[in-house]
Amino acid sequence: MNNASIFLDTDHVEEQIAWLRSLRPESAVEEIAQLLTNGAAEDLLWAAGALAAARHLNNQARNLLGFVSHAMIGCEDARRLAHGQPRHTRWLLIIQALYQVVCDLHDPCFAPSALPPFWPTREQTLDDSLTQLRADVRFGEYMRADHRLSGLAEDMPRAALVDLLLDIGLEGMITDDHTLITPVLSLGMVDFVGWKHGFDMLRWGLRYSASFPREFCSYDRARTLRESYGLEHGAPEHEFQAERVAGLCAAFHAAAPAERPELAARALARQGCSPATVLAAVSLVAADCYLMTEPVPHGDYDAVSREVAPMHINTTTNVLREALQSMSPATQALAAIQGGSLLERGPSVLDEQFRFVAFVPSRAYPYEEDVRALAGKQPAALLETLRRALPAHDQRTATAAVAAYAVTGASPEPLISLLIAVACTDNGTLLHNFKHLHATVQEFYACKLPDRWNFLLAGTRFIAWYAGVTTEAYKRATLALELTQAAALSAR
Repeated sequence: MNNASIFLDTDHVEEQIAWLRSLRPESAVEEIAQLLTNGAAEDLLWAAGALAAARHLNNQARNLLGFVSHAMIGCEDARRLAHGQPRHTRWLLIIQALYQVVCDLHDPCFAPSALPPFWPTREQTLDDSLTQLRADVRFGEYMRADHRLSGLAEDMPRAALVDLLLDIGLEGMITDDHTLITPVLSLGMVDFVGWKHGFDMLRWGLRYSASFPREFCSYDRARTLRESYGLEHGAPEHEFQAERVAGLCAAFHAAAPAERPELAARALARQGCSPATVLAAVSLVAADCYLMTEPVPHGDYDAVSREVAPMHINTTTNVLREALQSMSPATQALAAIQGGSLLERGPSVLDEQFRFVAFVPSRAYPYEEDVRALAGKQPAALLETLRRALPAHDQRTATAAVAAYAVTGASPEPLISLLIAVACTDNGTLLHNFKHLHATVQEFYACKLPDRWNFLLAGTRFIAWYAGVTTEAYKRATLALELTQAAALSAR
């Protein structure tokens, strides 16, 4: 997952985990700020946060099992987002992420509890064990599936086990994007802390897939398409073909939603496109679709959840592409076809009763007249326009400023740093503000086409909704960092 493993001092990590568990929400922000000012290693805190969430949270509410993993993978999103940012931004990311872990540790839905070690369960043969695991996941037997995973971890090569977990993630992702998001981000943290320490995170990836009622029609159809197009052993082409992405984007846009899964299969089997090429196009089209959604009014019922839902499509396309490197050729082909299924679904729009409704495109952000109004402004002036528009929840001006900035040819780095800094001002909801911004930034860097700015437009559209919604932790963190750093300077 493109992460360099760190040398993990087990004793220090365990000390930090125990320390996190001792904190309380009302003082956690200040104590984390003090620890950072005292020189705590940032990598150590990232590892401790993710591992504390993985080990010491468990489900106490019938319908909230999946949410246990959000703080765990949120630490990984925030860690990646922190790369290359100024120290103040990095520290705010750490404080917000660890604060979410502490809050979850005191949430009656999640704690006090723990994820205990599970003994392995096996059938007579490996094939039977695999069949029963897949059946348990579909049926929702997450406890027994966890036991089976422990057995398979001992009986299968590690690469095959990872491929299995990712295939299971593909199974439910059209109903709940996090069935794939969770294992992929968990693998990123496993690369960071090592397999022995990180395996519990993969257990949560499996448990998530078994935790919610899902429909499997899209996955079953994708498997049928894979077989009917002769892709059971993978696509004929394996290398990324940048020159084909724009044409595929146009084809996906032109196709009716129901035609998009087969379009992906046909591109793999008959048009010589690789899975990476298909998914690069899927990612761009998904960003376009998200920019055709309207923001949920902040005062609406369950506004945060309903606003977050459509943004998940950008994170799912991001993890689909990232997961390819850990998939077998057959699973890669399935992932590309499921990318088409994701475009069939479109952004997950929810109504006031929290029910999925069909995605109907609205006028896409940014509006042309808004971009024209900013034409000719210097990059610094456009950044200032963006800085003012974000907390004002002015999606039109914010996205127009980004589009106008792109035309100037200026470096994207100051703009990305501004978006990340503004994301830090909000507590988020289970760290969604960090998660989805991270995905769009990562997709921007991965894409080399002019349309790559649409990823930053999508991130801007999202942060313009979130900015300033819940700033209690940010205000506490800002004050705490000022006080602790001033005290440290005066003590020298």
